[in-house]
Amino acid sequence: MSDPASIIHDLPALAQRLGEWLQALGRIDARITGLQTSKGGYSNITLMGELHQRDAQAQNIVLRIQPEGASVFPDCDVQTQYRTLTLLQGSGLPVPALLGLELDSSVIGAPFFLMARIEGRVPNENPLYHLEGWFHDLTPQQMRQHWFAGVDGFAALAKLDWRALGFSFLLPQQGQSPLVQQLDYYERMLAWSESLSGRNYPLLWRALEWLQQHQPQDEPMALSWGDAKLGNCVFDGDGHLVGMLDWERPALANPVDDLAWWLMLDESMCTGYGLPRLAGLPEKAETIARWEQVSSCSATDLPYYELLAAWRFAIVMSRIGDIFTKRGWVGPDARMDERNGGSRLLELHAERLNF
Repeated sequence: MSDPASIIHDLPALAQRLGEWLQALGRIDARITGLQTSKGGYSNITLMGELHQRDAQAQNIVLRIQPEGASVFPDCDVQTQYRTLTLLQGSGLPVPALLGLELDSSVIGAPFFLMARIEGRVPNENPLYHLEGWFHDLTPQQMRQHWFAGVDGFAALAKLDWRALGFSFLLPQQGQSPLVQQLDYYERMLAWSESLSGRNYPLLWRALEWLQQHQPQDEPMALSWGDAKLGNCVFDGDGHLVGMLDWERPALANPVDDLAWWLMLDESMCTGYGLPRLAGLPEKAETIARWEQVSSCSATDLPYYELLAAWRFAIVMSRIGDIFTKRGWVGPDARMDERNGGSRLLELHAERLNF
């Protein structure tokens, strides 16, 4: 069986295999049509299409394939994504409905899962929404509605009873805190990224040393989205949150972790590239107050987690930059692996904290 990277170049054959797989699961006369690759996401192979079944209206679907070999993360696991989404069904959060998981690579070349596509609009990140696009063109009132709808979404996530929902499988090893687990994981990822790019990232190692030496103590623990950002939110025409996407890095963490990531991602797309922030967006203090009110959690540890978020994002961007360079999407002179919005924020933190 061919690997998914090659089979996506023969989308009709892939659609046929998926249809046969669905029929074997009991979906009578299931057919997949209109498969096309998605423009978003780099750690999974993502395609979109339509599911047709007897006596049923065509349904828009999303296919996520686990990549083989080097990707953005050293461990892309569609099973964990699917399990997370399964446990969140009925939680009140707007997550996609699921259509099936397959771990047998012989079906299409790698593990994969199918889910329903949530209809709506997603703020664009390329080009940056601070520069152009439908989100950029909203009125200040509409922009606030969208922004706070997203904040309310991950604030509600922090209030879920993760034990009752079945998320104990995300607990760190005995005797290890969630923060130590996260620092250890990204330390290994940083070394892995350097081994693949052949480059050294001394700023990232200095940041890690600071983070290790200044860890908050006696932290609360909640379910974390892992990638809370506007670009993972689907909105309807009235600015209501109708979808929370990309559950590739779920974790149990200090609840302020998602708030820090949300704020950092937005800042990386303006300050990180020397651009002004959209004037209609709520200020940081207002966002923090809204999150604390809805989540019933404290943002006391936010400064630490903002640095942690910038560090994690700079590591992720070191991989994305290396991938883009090797695929010829950016020139080597751009040095995207170490010149990006995340690394720029990290430089600003380093100047402030003197590391």
